[in-house]
Amino acid sequence: MKKQAGFTLLEIMIVVSIMAILAAMAVPALLRSRLQTHETAAIENLKTVNEAQIAYAGAKNTFGTFEELTSEASGPGTAFLDGKWEEGVERGGYEFFIDNVSESTFFCYAEPSQPGTTGNRYFRLDAGGVIRWSNDGRPDENDPAIGSSV
Repeated sequence: MKKQAGFTLLEIMIVVSIMAILAAMAVPALLRSRLQTHETAAIENLKTVNEAQIAYAGAKNTFGTFEELTSEASGPGTAFLDGKWEEGVERGGYEFFIDNVSESTFFCYAEPSQPGTTGNRYFRLDAGGVIRWSNDGRPDENDPAIGSSV
């Protein structure tokens, strides 16, 4: 009898098992990476809102809502943020809200649209440009700031 070249069922099962183990190790790392990417994008978007608020306050002597920041009332191209920003807008897995707007203060919140899937942390930007975070809902002044060692 002549022996045929090829793989045995046992060899194929071993290769498939090794591939399954590698995939099981890679998927959690991929999911953590996705969460980190969404959280980083949320922080960058808050920095964009902060820059728009600073410019708006310099021009109007007050902070603005998303509607005011995106308004082109003075003509085309005069908005402080592009028109795609609005209350509750979702960007990169996070929803954004502006609250307590006055001449001297505002808060902008970034909340994961699907907690645990699109992000784990909640963020708050204040009029001083400080971004704070919390794992369990909207942050306040007692929560750690981004970049702090707390």
